[in-house]
Amino acid sequence: MQQCNRSQKIAICTVGLPARGKTYISRKLNRYFNWLGYKSRVFINGNYRREICGTECNSLFFDPHNEEAQKARSDCAKMALQDLIQFLKNGGDIGILDGTNITKERRHQIESDLKSSFNGIQTLWIESICNDSKVIQNNIRLTKINNPDYCNMDSEQATIDFLNRIKMYEQIYKTITDDEDLSYIKTINVGADIIVHQVYGFLLSKVVSFIMNLHTYPRPIYLSRHGESQYNVDDRVGGDSDLSELGEMYADKLADFFNQEFSTKEIKNEIIFLTSTMRRAVHTSDVVAQKLEIQPLQLKTLDEINVGICDGMTYTEIAQKFPNDFQERKINKLGYRYPRGESYLDLISRIEPVIFEIERSRQPVMIIAHQAILRCLYAYFHQNEIPEVPTLDIPLHCVIKLTPAAYFCDEKRVLINPQTGEITIKEEYVQEFIRSKSKQKSFIDL
Repeated sequence: MQQCNRSQKIAICTVGLPARGKTYISRKLNRYFNWLGYKSRVFINGNYRREICGTECNSLFFDPHNEEAQKARSDCAKMALQDLIQFLKNGGDIGILDGTNITKERRHQIESDLKSSFNGIQTLWIESICNDSKVIQNNIRLTKINNPDYCNMDSEQATIDFLNRIKMYEQIYKTITDDEDLSYIKTINVGADIIVHQVYGFLLSKVVSFIMNLHTYPRPIYLSRHGESQYNVDDRVGGDSDLSELGEMYADKLADFFNQEFSTKEIKNEIIFLTSTMRRAVHTSDVVAQKLEIQPLQLKTLDEINVGICDGMTYTEIAQKFPNDFQERKINKLGYRYPRGESYLDLISRIEPVIFEIERSRQPVMIIAHQAILRCLYAYFHQNEIPEVPTLDIPLHCVIKLTPAAYFCDEKRVLINPQTGEITIKEEYVQEFIRSKSKQKSFIDL
């Protein structure tokens, strides 16, 4: 985990009209923080409102002149904030309050409650502004009409009602201004413009960079380990061995697969092709690159985990020579650091710039690297719990195709037989569904 002042709590609060991507940003940040090893959670006002007031609330419920509904929504928002505060008091590092928070009065009250609850808490406000009607309509189509508020309504009626709900909010919406003395980021039209005001500190500065790279354009991400290496055959760790005969066969078949996957020269030229500097990955990538007539970018950042003084050993030899280390690794594979080497937590810090590059890209991304590296990347996109990272299944001779969307990540695994070229496809639809929890706990909104 990257170092910063862990005793200082951080609260991030969203601002903006409905269907502006606030929940998308909140979920992305929450995933990023948890992947880095921080204890982070999202608290969504809308979930509290549905839990307390029910799901059949039409647009009139959001009329600012409807005093009874206004009070009910305000009470739900206060519950969300109190749960966030309690989460931070109970050991959480970062709480994310996902709500509209469109009035100065509401923002002032939230800021006041947070500062009175913690000494020196850092607060950051993220306002998402969007004036692009196509983006708004797309957000409504992809997410809002499928949420529990509209489960008993057809899509056309749901869209009309939601647009009316937005009009209710527009009556009282006030954008953040400098005189509120808040630390804030404004992202306009899905990152076309970014405004940053009074944002300081290690982690919040990283948040600025992270948000600057976010977008909603769909594109595939291909992950593959190098072909089988000689050290894979010998069951040795580390090293810089070249491909085995079977590994060379896989490189050829992998090249054929990608050549079919990217059918035109124009598409091939758009590919962001990343690999490591190690011979087994370079050899595999060179075969693919030659077939596609493109050039991979070799990054030392993508080199396999450094096993230190255990380099070139089998696990049996490690157990014999370093029994204490061998046992420690079995107990805590995530945090265990090889003597003069790295741990999985070190890897996550090392490959963070690659995550930024992938998030920034709007073209297909292809990465040929190593098991530990791909485990860390895969965990980010599928939001695996960080202790799961060292045990994720990233087999040899398999292409994992990920297609991130707003609230889920579509996955397809392509198993390639290196000898025959036979392809077996396994598709998995991975999505975080709304889970039923008590009103004292938050869950992610779709």
